[in-house]
Amino acid sequence: MAEDVAMTDAAPVPETGTADDATKMSEEDVTMKTENEDDPAKDGGGDEDDDPAKDDDDDDDDDSTSSTDSSDAPAPKEDPELLLIKAANHKEQGNNFFKEKDFDKAARSYRRGVNALKPLNKANTGDDQVKALLISLQTNLSMMCFKMSKYKQSMTVAGNVLKIDAKNVKARYRRAVAHRKLGNTDEAREDLKEALKLDPSNTAVKKELLSVKKELETIKAAQKKGLQKAFGTGSFLYDDKEAEKKRKEEEKKLQKKREEEALKKRKVEWEDECVKRMAKGEQAISFEDWEKERKEKEEAAKKKQEEEEKRRKEAQRKARQATKKDDSDSEDEKLTEAELAQFRGYKKTADGRVTSYFTKELSAEEKSLIGNIAPKRLETNSAGNGSAENAATIAAAAVAASPSSGNATGSAWNQAGTWEEKDTTEWCRKQLKKRLKQTKAEGSSSKSIIAKVCKVNDMTGDASVAIVSSKKRYIFDFHCKLDFEIQDADTDDVLASGSLNLPDICSTHHEELEVTIGAWTKVPPSEKQQHAEECRYALCSEVRESVKLWVKDFNDSY
Repeated sequence: MAEDVAMTDAAPVPETGTADDATKMSEEDVTMKTENEDDPAKDGGGDEDDDPAKDDDDDDDDDSTSSTDSSDAPAPKEDPELLLIKAANHKEQGNNFFKEKDFDKAARSYRRGVNALKPLNKANTGDDQVKALLISLQTNLSMMCFKMSKYKQSMTVAGNVLKIDAKNVKARYRRAVAHRKLGNTDEAREDLKEALKLDPSNTAVKKELLSVKKELETIKAAQKKGLQKAFGTGSFLYDDKEAEKKRKEEEKKLQKKREEEALKKRKVEWEDECVKRMAKGEQAISFEDWEKERKEKEEAAKKKQEEEEKRRKEAQRKARQATKKDDSDSEDEKLTEAELAQFRGYKKTADGRVTSYFTKELSAEEKSLIGNIAPKRLETNSAGNGSAENAATIAAAAVAASPSSGNATGSAWNQAGTWEEKDTTEWCRKQLKKRLKQTKAEGSSSKSIIAKVCKVNDMTGDASVAIVSSKKRYIFDFHCKLDFEIQDADTDDVLASGSLNLPDICSTHHEELEVTIGAWTKVPPSEKQQHAEECRYALCSEVRESVKLWVKDFNDSY
């Protein structure tokens, strides 16, 4: 129950009355005692951005009064005792609405009571009686906002109570639970710690503070685990496998539970069927026979549905074919001259081709002037004319194109040395694999443990040698995966195995080759763990050196 909901059974005092009536009301309903308030563990907080002391639906209510008047004309002053009676009546109405679980109307009544008392507590100058009733109304309003999931508004209203009485434990508690709902865990902890200082024996505060501390510990543990995964050397693959295994087990349990529930449901249906049969004077059927009949009916319905779907698709296919046939019959295979003339920007050439309007068709005279411009092979003329000159030209071109000459003028077709490119992918791929397979490394702390590359997988990419402005350019871009083993040199036992990824063996930055370490495919023994990791890092360095040696081979060979 909310605080002060269990009020006196006296009937509500009317909003207007004599001074004796006001005195009686102040004695019975207005004077609140904190020992009659409920435990704050039953209340909570809210999330609206507007001022909780105002409500748009109350604009037409004479009881909703702001703490300040924006008009220039002075507002008429009401009798303080009548305002107290109004506020007490609104509170009792709110309590009644709360008992009926109509939280929205209860919140409106409490808010009207708060607005009625604002003129009596400007700048927190009201007497104890006014403050006590105002605190009671606002704590109830805070609880209503929490129950309506208006956590931010509940937090604000509880904060207004603390402006009147900073040592109010219940307001501290309610603001704390509202903070927690909004995700402000640190602020919730501070409010709860302050409330516990004021009331060390409050069980609800202790319980909530313990829950907040556990929540903070869980958040910190999750953050720590995330950092360990980001910067540690653990196996992400192993974690993924464990998570996948757990997921499959949970799915299996869930599937089993569904099957059991479905079986239970079918048995209920079977029992109903037996009752119907017996009511008709027929013999009851066993569950096995009923299950068999049910499956046959389901299979027949499924088969019928499949046949209908097949007929529907066949009808759609025939309709499409008929439409396509109609379209093809309506089109002419060739365009007439008149039709071609209608297409702006196109024309028909002498040989029957339809081409762009801007295509220039050469005349016979122009073709004879140009002559045959097809490429021809350079050959020596054994008949005699210019044979020595041609042979000298070809020999000079061959010397220029040879790797040992050092001249980068290119082949006979590229004497100017402008641009020429030769594909060397096959040679480079073969030589790179050879260099990588020869890679070995020893650990710094134990010379008996050796790591070596045993296989090169998934090598893709290409390479070429280009001559640009009489200068050679060695262009390559490969990526591959290496499988390696770590062995004990004394016994030849394989202690561990894993993989390395070379995502970018590129001609632009092969000096700083990126090597990515994959997960262990065979985890080393615990006593050899450190030595195995040292060998793995040493192997990465040797792989980089092997790539540099391959680049040198490439330069020397071409």
